[in-house]
Amino acid sequence: MKGYFLIIWMMLPTSAIAQDTEWQIMDGESSINFSVIVEDNPSGGEFTKFSADIVFDPKILDQAQIKVLVDLKHIDAFYSDVAENLKKKEWFDVEQYPIARFISQKFKHLGGNDYQATGDLTLRDVTRPEILYFTLTEFGGRRAAIKGRMEINRLEYGVGQGGWRDVSSVGGQVFLDVVVKVVKR
Repeated sequence: MKGYFLIIWMMLPTSAIAQDTEWQIMDGESSINFSVIVEDNPSGGEFTKFSADIVFDPKILDQAQIKVLVDLKHIDAFYSDVAENLKKKEWFDVEQYPIARFISQKFKHLGGNDYQATGDLTLRDVTRPEILYFTLTEFGGRRAAIKGRMEINRLEYGVGQGGWRDVSSVGGQVFLDVVVKVVKR
């Protein structure tokens, strides 16, 4: 019987910490935008539907966790035909791979309000380690916010098949700019 109480007692601090550091995204105030060079000109758009499970406190980074799911069927771009083409088999192939995922593995404080989250990004069933660099722009009370950026090579995920593998018309480097505003759960 004492063993059960010891296990429960040992779990309490972790449960209390996790509960106090769980965050919920504020819809309409958060965004994931992408940018890439197309025929020597900047181009981009936005992933308009995503969700995240976030546990974060800058004082206890070893317990921080992020899991982001992006619904690739919901893309906006400056040109509507670009948004529709990105859903096709040559690009994201949303019929077969409708969700992109980022699952954090490790957080590091870089100084001041700057951090990095190293994790696994999955696109088109290819998983690779990537780094999200971010600045904690607000943290206190019941609200927090970050601004961040991740740079990926689309070709490493098979995004852009056939003639689209040629980076002379669409660049290989893609930037993901993230603004996330959250409230405590």
